[in-house]
Amino acid sequence: MDAHDRLVQDGCCPADPFTLLRLWAPADDDPGRPLATLATVDDDGLPDARTVVLTSVGDDAVTFHTDARSRKVDQLRALPRAALVVRWDEHARQVVLRGAAVEVSTEACRTAFARQSRYLQLLAWLNTSELAVLPRAERERRWAAFDAGHPVLDPPPSWAGFAVRPDDALFWEGSEDGPSRRVRYRRTQDGWTQEALPG
Repeated sequence: MDAHDRLVQDGCCPADPFTLLRLWAPADDDPGRPLATLATVDDDGLPDARTVVLTSVGDDAVTFHTDARSRKVDQLRALPRAALVVRWDEHARQVVLRGAAVEVSTEACRTAFARQSRYLQLLAWLNTSELAVLPRAERERRWAAFDAGHPVLDPPPSWAGFAVRPDDALFWEGSEDGPSRRVRYRRTQDGWTQEALPG
């Protein structure tokens, strides 16, 4: 199988959704990590969504990392379920993953942080309420000073990671020459089921 194969369109999907997802996503050490929309639910049952960087794709889960002081982390700790939508517009592809979310280890967080771009490492340290209220010129001055003074960064204490282990994975693939097509994977006790769906 090749990353450029149109497996959903051709009805030739692997038995395991993570095999297909790893074909679509860049390697975990690739700096061009895909963005994903993360959906959670708040205390009032209202849906909430925001964009995160998809940090890695494993054999049974995908991970993202964020600030532990954020609203999304509060929501995941209260109700550890999430949905992630990842799009590859240039390839007319999308996947929706829904399932349980669990915090990852400190060591996994350190590994993920080391792979982040310099910008995202700095953001993890400096994206605070105190900095946000300052004028733009002052924010940029403090950013530059911190950058110059910290050539190597470890993750801040507020750096947290979550693994989403989906029970439901829905892959969509478009086509310029015909209708789009989806394949839905559902986890069972014996593995995964697959169902072809209209686009």
